Amino acid sequence: MVKIIRIGSAAALLLAAAAVAAVVVEEDFEAAKFPPTGWQIEQSRGIWTREHVGEPYNWCAYFYSYGLAGGSGVLRTTGQDIQAGDYRVTFAYSYRITGGAGGTTAYVRVQRQIGTSWQLIAAQLLPLSSSFRAFSLGHSADAAGTYRLLFEAEAEGTRAIYFRVDNVKWETAPSSGVTPASLGSVKALYY
Repeated sequence: MVKIIRIGSAAALLLAAAAVAAVVVEEDFEAAKFPPTGWQIEQSRGIWTREHVGEPYNWCAYFYSYGLAGGSGVLRTTGQDIQAGDYRVTFAYSYRITGGAGGTTAYVRVQRQIGTSWQLIAAQLLPLSSSFRAFSLGHSADAAGTYRLLFEAEAEGTRAIYFRVDNVKWETAPSSGVTPASLGSVKALYY
């Protein structure tokens, strides 16, 4: 016998929440070791360090080029083996600048390893924000492979840059546009 059960919006939300995301990387920079295991840094005319900023973020990753002309830094994960599918990177950041002339940028990027080089999969320029703000970047992995996550900051000329990152979470994301309210009827089999 087949029965149709109509699921209301509250039940639909519970079903949607039951699909747990698989976490690829999660880092809050609370451990004393910096960079944390599984992360690497590059820096030129600036320094990546760990900074205590107080509640609610406590410790964060921090790149600054104070007192130096220009400066660039990259904080990245080592290669992570992930399956094809949709993913989401969420994090909190702050990004401010001081000084004279020159441009500045701060990015979050996802790259895929192809042979010995890295191919850009997704990137987002981050807007200036003197206080921490939440941010999310969605991307697709068209094929299983080795991917990495990067946070980059760069200042040119006589500018100084201050870039903080915290509460990084890279995880699988829902792969369809179906929202809980649109689940509609579900068939249930009874024997």
